[in-house]
Amino acid sequence: MKIWICILMIALSHFASAQLNGIFDKIYFGGGFGLDFNQNISSFNLTPYAGYKLTEYWSAGLGLNYQFWQDKILDLKINNFGGNVFVRYKITSQIFVSSKLEYLSVDFINNREGFYNLPVGVGYVLPISRIASLYMIGQYDLLYDVNETNGAYSSPWILEAGFGFGF
Repeated sequence: MKIWICILMIALSHFASAQLNGIFDKIYFGGGFGLDFNQNISSFNLTPYAGYKLTEYWSAGLGLNYQFWQDKILDLKINNFGGNVFVRYKITSQIFVSSKLEYLSVDFINNREGFYNLPVGVGYVLPISRIASLYMIGQYDLLYDVNETNGAYSSPWILEAGFGFGF
């Protein structure tokens, strides 16, 4: 499985480097994904995003969130989805700060509820080619309330990782 992910990232970075002309110099994209399987629960999530470089240091963009969750014991299948707008500021070529306003529509057993989150944090970019990179962001949700249900997050701390092209 890991070899296929590496092959995909190399192929996408080659394709993306051929596209970097004019407007493509200011656009970047990427995303994360996750898989979790055990005997009783399985989940899959996908978080693609696209950003635009406003200046050398500032950028902003849009992202989508999707999560599928299945509990085999309770015979539940749940789909959570939403979107976000984000802003990033590069401190160095590899360190950035990030903030996003996120909306998640979360499926509970008897109803669906919407939640807003405002995670802010610090990220690290690890280049793997001229334009392709891996990233990790440690975030804290400023809207998290310990007295309320907070959607898909069980903690105000959110760790996000994925890949990007052009950031």
